[in-house]
Amino acid sequence: MKTRKLTIFFDEGCGICKKISSFLNFFNNGSCEFKFAKDMNFDEETDEMKLRYYDLYSYDGENFFKGYDTYLEIFKRIKTPFHPLFLFMKIKIIRKIGQKIYRKIADQRTCDINENEK
Repeated sequence: MKTRKLTIFFDEGCGICKKISSFLNFFNNGSCEFKFAKDMNFDEETDEMKLRYYDLYSYDGENFFKGYDTYLEIFKRIKTPFHPLFLFMKIKIIRKIGQKIYRKIADQRTCDINENEK
């Protein structure tokens, strides 16, 4: 079964987001593509589109992922060197801790979020 390409939408105005996407793209094996959150266009307006600057979103053509789950999907698809990290991050207690850490970092970003996007 072939895995669908994951499109990752990151905040083009966020320094943290740009650094992380650049780092991850270095290891990318073609299974992911990185796009700006402003380019998140679909036939219908979704909740994900309305909140695209608050969390890291991704889409594989069928499913949306956000936050910690986006990182899980990235690490699942970019096998080298991240696959062991993916397996570790799936452990239930690690996942709970990781989600809390992700939420804390995402909520404390100092980037300006476009007032029209709130």
